[in-house]
This record gives sequence, C-alpha cells and structure tokens, in this order.
Amino acid sequence: MRVLSTDGGGYIGLATAAFIAETERHFGKSFHQSFDLFCGTSTGAIIALALASGLSGKEIVGLYENLGTQVFANPRRWSRATRYLKFPFWPLYSNQPLRRAVETAFGDRTLGDLQSSGKNVLITSFSITKGRPRIFKTDHDPSLSLDNKRRLSDIALASSAAPYYFRPVDLECPVTNQVETFCDGGVFANHPALLGLAEAVSHLGATPKEVSILSLSTPRQDLSRAETVTKPWDKRLLSRGIMFWGTRLFSVMIDGTSEISHETLRRLVDWDRADSKYCRIDFPSAPGLGMDIVNDRTTQTLKRVGFDKAADGKIKSQLNQFFI
Repeated sequence: MRVLSTDGGGYIGLATAAFIAETERHFGKSFHQSFDLFCGTSTGAIIALALASGLSGKEIVGLYENLGTQVFANPRRWSRATRYLKFPFWPLYSNQPLRRAVETAFGDRTLGDLQSSGKNVLITSFSITKGRPRIFKTDHDPSLSLDNKRRLSDIALASSAAPYYFRPVDLECPVTNQVETFCDGGVFANHPALLGLAEAVSHLGATPKEVSILSLSTPRQDLSRAETVTKPWDKRLLSRGIMFWGTRLFSVMIDGTSEISHETLRRLVDWDRADSKYCRIDFPSAPGLGMDIVNDRTTQTLKRVGFDKAADGKIKSQLNQFFI
C-alpha cells in the first residue's frame, strides 16, 4: 500500500506541485496511478484531493498560479504595522476567493466519488465546535459512514482555514445535518503521514511492512531566534505578546508538529535502512517566501525549488519504489 502525504503551507505549496509535475514527467506515471491513500493538510489537502481526483501535477501548478493571485490579492495587502493592528480583530483575507478556486477545481465531486474510483483520502481539520481534531475520510471501512457525501471543495476549505489568515468555516454534515465550525488542520497535524500509516494499518488492512510512505514538505521559514538581550525594552519585545508573535505563532505551531511526526515515523520504519519504506522530501526555503506572498519572483522561485528537488539524482532513486 502506497501512501502520499502533503504538508500545509499556503502559497508555498506551489513548490510541492512543481515537484509533483516534474516527477510525473520523469517517470511517465501519475501520482493518481501510483498511490492508494492520499493524506493532506491545508494547502496539502488541496493537493491531495486534486491528485486523488486525477489531476496531474502540471494542472495543479496552474491551479496554484491562478489561486495565489485570487486568494492573496494585492489590494488586500497591508503595511506591517497595519497587519499587526488588524490581527486582534479580523483575519487578513476573505476566504471567498479560495472558495471559488476550489469549487472551480473540484466541482460537485465528493469523497464518495474518489472512493468509487479506487482512491482513499484522509484530510485533517480542527473542529472549533467540538474542540478537537477532525479527520475527513473516505468511508473505506465499515466503521466509517459520515463523509462520503461531503464535497471535496468544502473539505479543502475547512482544512485550509488557517488562523490569522482566514475565518473559520461552517460546514453542515450531509448525513446528520449538524453544523460544525472548522479551522486549519495544521494546528495539530501539518505533517499527516503518521496519520496515514495508522489509517493504512487500522482501517485499510495493511501490515506495517506493506506500507510505503512518500511525505512532501513545503519550503519552511527558519524560525530559530538567538538574539542577545541587552536592554530591558529588548527583553519585553522578546516576551512576545500576540502582536509581536504575528504570523510566526502559527508557523511555530505547524512546524513543531511536523518535526515530531517526522521523527516518530523515522524511528518506526527504521530510517537508516537502505530499503526504508518512509521517504521524506524537504524543500529548501529562500528569502522572500511566505504563506501569502504572491508575485512573479516568488512564483518562479517556488517552481524552481520544486523542479530542482525532483531533478536531483538521489531523490529520483528514492522515488523508484513508488513509480517503478
């Protein structure tokens, strides 16, 4: 059983899409053909759902190029000071452009449609209503019966509702008619590969030795901070109330959970073995990149980052187990 896991990260998911596009070109085989279970969080949820639906990496690159300019439109930009003043009261962006983008991409397709085509899906979100994680899945086990009628666009929107950036999303369950409010799955599982392993073993009938996992990150910022505090004012700033945390607060949460998931999986599947069944692809970051920074330079940089990683000979050899 082959599991694909795609991390969150906003517009920088374009690098992941570019990696997928070049990998498909090189091997002459699609991710849709090659994987059985697709797991994703936030921007990774959009990518996972698109691949499970049969879209190619090249099509997803085009989706992101259009999505970026619509969702993170320049007229909604704020100066740094204004963004921090806005943060305590409203999210930075309307989620309506994102809603239109995912509805255009997925139409009325549901999780049930994906399962009917032989593909299983696991998408993370967080239920604000119930105060706990929520995982949307195809009904691929007799114990699962709630999600197959859910639209892919609704699930993508719920998984991508990043705090600070977008407002939470209200969804009505098509089975129970209950309404729940959701935010981004990255608050607890930005790296959903560990959940994918558990799902493959517990609900899809695979043994651990039968599971191969390809996990794709996104280019992440360096969040290390090693300032030397010399003045009382500097110390107060480093104490960081919410205004001085800003976007870094969400980045710290999602990157921290990603590192824990990676280390856990690495130890579970014996990362040091040459025949390891867990392959984690980390993308290098570059100056000026960010979850909501969209311009010609960042677009070209992200596509180059993804292409260069896929073109690396060592990476290609690691990917053989998934495509040959």
